[in-house]
Parts: sequence; structure tokens; C-alpha cells
Amino acid sequence: MTVPHFAISSLSLTGSLEQKLAAIADAGFDAIELGALDLSGSSSGVGGAIECIRNSGLRISALQEIKDFGGHSGRILAYKLELAKSYLRQMERLGCRQLIVTPATSAHASPDLDRTAEDLRILATLATPLGIRIGFKPLSWAPSVYTVRQAWEAIERAGNPNLNLVVDSFHLVARAESPEDLMDIPVSRIGLVQLSDVAMSAFPALEDQIDIARHYRLYPGEGSHGGEIRDLVRFFRDTGYAGDYVFDVYNDKYLALSPAEALQHAVRSRQWLLDGLD
Repeated sequence: MTVPHFAISSLSLTGSLEQKLAAIADAGFDAIELGALDLSGSSSGVGGAIECIRNSGLRISALQEIKDFGGHSGRILAYKLELAKSYLRQMERLGCRQLIVTPATSAHASPDLDRTAEDLRILATLATPLGIRIGFKPLSWAPSVYTVRQAWEAIERAGNPNLNLVVDSFHLVARAESPEDLMDIPVSRIGLVQLSDVAMSAFPALEDQIDIARHYRLYPGEGSHGGEIRDLVRFFRDTGYAGDYVFDVYNDKYLALSPAEALQHAVRSRQWLLDGLD
């Protein structure tokens, strides 16, 4: 039975890249999910950020993210692909092997799932020679890809084995989905599992979910859906998932703390999850 391996998103912490990396390692984590700004926003430039990350000894779970992807055309699609190429070049230098992509939320994008699948196929093909996988993550507020089943359908239609599914517990619970909705998806095609909780027991209207997702997430064990999150981790453990479980917790309260202080919440959450799996 696979023991869950936990990582944390750099976007869950405040401070410089160097401060984040040191605090994550000191807290006993050996993997990090990076944000694009960790590279482009570093005071030492992209090259300096890459060297800093390499020297930290931390493994990289993924880079996030290409947003609003799929169903665009013309200049918008060309821009999205050029942005992706830039990220892929940086990831190759860094040794990062997974790029997270989220579906279109713009009114300018086509809701046609075949269009989304074709765009994903193109992106996955670009990443293949570099040894980088594309992880597609549904968003609970997206107009056409808001469940894991819809995201998996797009991946299947794309027909490229370099495409995987990213499961975020926030969006799963927001859409009242459960491990039963994942049972027909091969565990080998799960690229990453992201974990967070929220305080409210019932999810609000879609327009409010964006604000909650970006500012009010909690660590598992601190919110109202701990049982569902434990069930999700148990499901993946029992099916043989060997990838990372990443704490993706965006909360202004935690960002007001030092990285070391905020990481104490992650440490407690990690232990809370493990204790519940015995």
C-alpha cells in the first residue's frame, strides 16, 4: 500500500522564493508546486530562480498554470501556445515534469469539448519531446469543463497519452463529486492531487466560489469537509496512486504569516490526514 506523499504550493506562502524554499524544507516537505511568478518574479531573474530551486534540494511536483485554455482561436490561441512554449522551456531547464492547465472561463472561448480536446492535444504534443506532462484541471466555475468527468472526457477525446488529470479537492467538493466519479479513470492518468478545505459546509453560488478559492481556503482538518478529503486520499492510496498530494491553500490569513508560521498549519494537516488513514 502506497504511503501518501505530501507537497505544498509556493502560492500558499508569502515571502521571497529563498525564504519559501528554506521554510518548506525545514518543515519536512521535500517537494514543492511552483507558480510561474516564482520564476519570472524573482529578483535574481529566471536563471537565478532556477539555480535557487535546484540548490534547495526540493523536488518539483508541477508548475501552475496556463489559465483559460481551450476553445480559443486566432490571436488568443496563438498567445496561449506561445506562453506555454515559454513555460515549457523554463521547465526543461528546471527539471519540472508537469505543467498544470485549467479550462476556458472566458466568454470568447467556444464551449465545444472537441475544440478543447484538440487544443489540449496540440499542447501535449509540444510538451512530449521535452519529457513534460500536461495536467488538465477542471474548475467548478468554468462554463463547460467543471467536473472531473468532463475533464476526463476532454482528455480521452484528445487521444494523447501525455495528458493527465489533475484533481483539486476544492473543485471536486464544490460540484458535489466524490471518489465514485473517479473510479473509471485509470490511476496512471492521475497527474496530481491538490488538497484544501473551506469553512462553510454548503458551497455558495458559482460567482462566489472564485473569491473563496483564491482567498479563503483552509488546510484539511481546519474546515468542514475533512471527512470527504480523507476519503479522497484513502481512495487514491488504495488504488495505487503514487504521485504527490499538494496542499493548495490560498488564504489571506496565512499570507499574513511568515512562511515558517504558515507551514505549521500544513504540518498539522499532514499529520491529521495520515492519522485518519490508519
